[in-house]
Amino acid sequence: MKSKGRTLLAAVCCLMLILSAGCAALSPITAKQETLEERVKNYMQAQIEGKWDRVYSFFDTSTRERISRDSFMNRTRQLSFKGFGIEEINMVPSRDEAKVKVRIDISFMGYNFQGAPQEQSWVKEKG
Repeated sequence: MKSKGRTLLAAVCCLMLILSAGCAALSPITAKQETLEERVKNYMQAQIEGKWDRVYSFFDTSTRERISRDSFMNRTRQLSFKGFGIEEINMVPSRDEAKVKVRIDISFMGYNFQGAPQEQSWVKEKG
């Protein structure tokens, strides 16, 4: 039974890495309107609400070049976001990048995971 739980936890961790692989973007216009913390909250809330078009809008240019909107929108999602909490926001000295540590509550294949760690990379895009 323990190995089954470990296997499931490993699968969830892999899914988390895949889901957070893309960087989120801080465009200059929206960065002025929203603080980074507000953007992270809006990004996470969009995932909870299943608003995948809104989630996609947070991706940086390089992620959008690799993954089309249609491809992202049509993905099968077995992972369901239930809640989150921001633990820490660390700005890189250049102020063009930040690392954000988030704890998320997720449901995967009938199992609930509370406070799963996730590290997000946010970049400020020019233009």
